[in-house]
Amino acid sequence: MDVDKPAEQPVVGPKEGTPTPEAQTAPAPAPPNPDLEAYNQKWTTVQNDPQDFNSFTALLGIADRLEDVEKVRAAYDAFLAEYPLCYGYWKKYADAELRHGSAEAAAAVYERGVVATPYSADLWGHYAAFKKGLPDANPEDVRGVYERGLAYVCTDFNSHGLWDKYLAFEGEQASTLHVSSLYCRLLACPVRELDRYYTSFKSYVGPLAAAQVVLPHDFDSIRLRLEAEAAAKAKEAAEAKEAAEAAKQAAEAAKKEQEAAAEVKKEEAAAEGAEGAEVKMEEAGAEGAEVKKEEGGEGGAPPPPPANGEVKGEEAKEPAAVTDDDIKQAWLKQQEAVYEATRAELAKRRPFEEAARRPYFHIKPLDGVQLFNWIKYLDFMEGRGEPTATQTVYERCLVACANYPGESSSRHRRHRCGPPASPVREQQLATCGPEACGSQPPGQQQQQQGAQRGSCVWCVRLEFWQRYVRYLEARGDEAGAKAALDRGVLVFCKRRPEMHMFAAHWDELHGDIAGARARYVHLLTHVSPRLIEAVTSAANFERRQGDLAAANKYLSDLTEEERSKEGSRIYPFLAIHLAHFLRRHSGDLAAARKVLDDALEQCPGVRSLWEAAVHFEELAGGPEAVARALDLYDRATAPPAEGTTAAVAGKSLPERDREELSARSVDFADMYGTPQQLKAACDRHAQRFMLPTTVTAEARAATSSKRANEGGAGGGAAAKAPRLDHGHHHAPPPPPMAAAQPAAAAHHAMAAGHHAAAYGAYAQAPAAAAASAAAYSQYYGQYGAAQQYPAYGYGYSGYGY
Repeated sequence: MDVDKPAEQPVVGPKEGTPTPEAQTAPAPAPPNPDLEAYNQKWTTVQNDPQDFNSFTALLGIADRLEDVEKVRAAYDAFLAEYPLCYGYWKKYADAELRHGSAEAAAAVYERGVVATPYSADLWGHYAAFKKGLPDANPEDVRGVYERGLAYVCTDFNSHGLWDKYLAFEGEQASTLHVSSLYCRLLACPVRELDRYYTSFKSYVGPLAAAQVVLPHDFDSIRLRLEAEAAAKAKEAAEAKEAAEAAKQAAEAAKKEQEAAAEVKKEEAAAEGAEGAEVKMEEAGAEGAEVKKEEGGEGGAPPPPPANGEVKGEEAKEPAAVTDDDIKQAWLKQQEAVYEATRAELAKRRPFEEAARRPYFHIKPLDGVQLFNWIKYLDFMEGRGEPTATQTVYERCLVACANYPGESSSRHRRHRCGPPASPVREQQLATCGPEACGSQPPGQQQQQQGAQRGSCVWCVRLEFWQRYVRYLEARGDEAGAKAALDRGVLVFCKRRPEMHMFAAHWDELHGDIAGARARYVHLLTHVSPRLIEAVTSAANFERRQGDLAAANKYLSDLTEEERSKEGSRIYPFLAIHLAHFLRRHSGDLAAARKVLDDALEQCPGVRSLWEAAVHFEELAGGPEAVARALDLYDRATAPPAEGTTAAVAGKSLPERDREELSARSVDFADMYGTPQQLKAACDRHAQRFMLPTTVTAEARAATSSKRANEGGAGGGAAAKAPRLDHGHHHAPPPPPMAAAQPAAAAHHAMAAGHHAAAYGAYAQAPAAAAASAAAYSQYYGQYGAAQQYPAYGYGYSGYGY
């Protein structure tokens, strides 16, 4: 043993179950954040259904609690992209950015908000308050925000909140000129609180001097105007005085002329007679002395006229100087006149403004009263011929009516689904459903299948946007109309196919064919891929451009897609539309008939499809048109074959529809067919429908009721009648004709008499009709024989016509 080698010491490790130092210092895993999980869940929900407003608002609340600025921005950006008119959420977004320490980001959010909804007085007020609250706030910046806002909403009936904030801000700046100028602008705006503002205006400017409340250029203009008026008055007074003096001088000159004439007469009289001449001369001299005394007065000769350049004392007097008080009073009169004119304007608008109880945007739809009020308000403004004021009302209207479910007005239904009298009305109604539209939000099925049955909840009434575009275009503002159209299509109505089609029509009308085609592609790719109206509109657009192949492809692709679906409600309509397109524009009657035949084979129970097929043959014309139409009538009215299962028989036309079509075939043959075709149609109708369906239905009901009564009275097998070899029950003995009959029997008797009188010209019923009547003799035995119904032959004129 090597003693010099140290013995190996055993390695002592930690005891089992003792944690290592690393394990002792490692932090415990954080518990899952329930808000983060809820955020992810809500985020998935709103991504699948962007129109779920409640989920969106819940997402925003969760994002605010997370204190994660990136998630806050993602949530608010997604929400405001769908609902940009919700001004309150723009403020919340800016507050969140400010809370995370970014004033610049908050200012950028406010800028985005006022661009998205510039007619929101509340948002402009929040933006100005934000600018005012910054550490380095500049009064000019705050004033700039207020001025930008008033450029949009100064005439808004409910803009008094923004005016109040602006007046308070200028009052804090101790600028009387700014406050008074604001009041002057305000008195020209028909706002709700106009009277209050006028009272405040008079109270504010009362103790102030003119120079403190009147702007310098207004002060100078008023002073010059008052001085000019005073000078004009002085000039008028001087001219009046001069005119009076001239009139006086003229009167004196006339008097002198009269005196001279009198002297001449006296001299003539002296020359005529020598006697008394001296006396007359003395008298004339005395009179002349008196006249001179009157002219010269006691002082002698009159004073000489004033030399050139000299002005009398009254004429040299200057007009009175214009004082500041004069200027202020004149300025107040101006503002009073403005106030009175605005007050008269407000009285005209107030009924419309007060009826608009919800002038702001809300996700809930407006009621019909408010919608009608906006229509009348726009009519009123357009009739006045004030473009700026009218455009402002349009913009305010589009805020309140930006987005709400469409109603079931007849005008709207005609626009969506064709005229009510269309033979394919039921098929066209499917264009508004989720199957036809393809744009139903995933989370809205139960809501959309709610109380508004009979109205289209996938559509929106877009008359306000379209009317606004047409109004701007009529004014010659094509650029403004284009901007409004793009705003409606890209922002507020981006999921509304009607708006996309309207924009495409507008582009086409203005020569932008490529833009119109791009809109149709976007509509059928991203908005409503299977909307019938969109497909037919795109096909018609391509037809107008001369591309029949592209138009045919639009219709045939959707038709084939619907044909592959069992029980498609819109396939018959598409087949009819495609067939008429091929007939009218391609001239391919064989292909058009093939489309209709395929549809009739797959959907034999759609009456409107049979009617459309007959109408197609009428339009196609040709020597075989009548024969083809009658063949269609024959196929449509044929009863189900014997042994047909109930499922197959249920797909054919109801008996009442077959009877009406059969009666119509008789009229058609009578109007357009040959005698042989008319006879065949009458015989076919008589064989298939000897009695109207209403009569046979009542007979069956009466017989069933009688059998039930007999079974209850006799009971068991005793109530059963013995059977004949052919398997029918014996009818009970008919009661005497004079006895009281059941109500149903009386009704049949009246019907029998009516038809016998109407068709008595025909002596004998056809054999087929008689055989059919014999089969029903057990039910109508009390009427003697089937000969009482002799007219169900080829003379039948048709029920319902």
